[in-house]
Amino acid sequence: MELTINGKQYVFIFGYRFIKELNKKNEVTERGMTLKAGLDNALMNFFSGDIETLVEMLKTANATENPRVSEKGIVEWIEENGIDMLFDLVLEELKKSEFTKKKTLNFEKEVSKNLQ
Repeated sequence: MELTINGKQYVFIFGYRFIKELNKKNEVTERGMTLKAGLDNALMNFFSGDIETLVEMLKTANATENPRVSEKGIVEWIEENGIDMLFDLVLEELKKSEFTKKKTLNFEKEVSKNLQ
């Protein structure tokens, strides 16, 4: 996924490194077992419409790319273009990536079921 922010093109990859970074931030260890809950936590907050989670997901997806976007740049993009479009763009990317597709589609299905 690419976004133009302040005239500069930024790339966002929702791949394996994205998952690894999310897991580093959301690892739970209990009784010798480690649960990697990065994508699960991010998706739960993402589907509830949490903007901070969206910004963190974008920063993480861009962290392995060059140039790197700042949090301020993402926030400015949201202020200029709106949040709904960005949620839609990220959701489509999450559904496309082989690393996030399965969990994203499952979360989306559960959210839809709970809204009925």
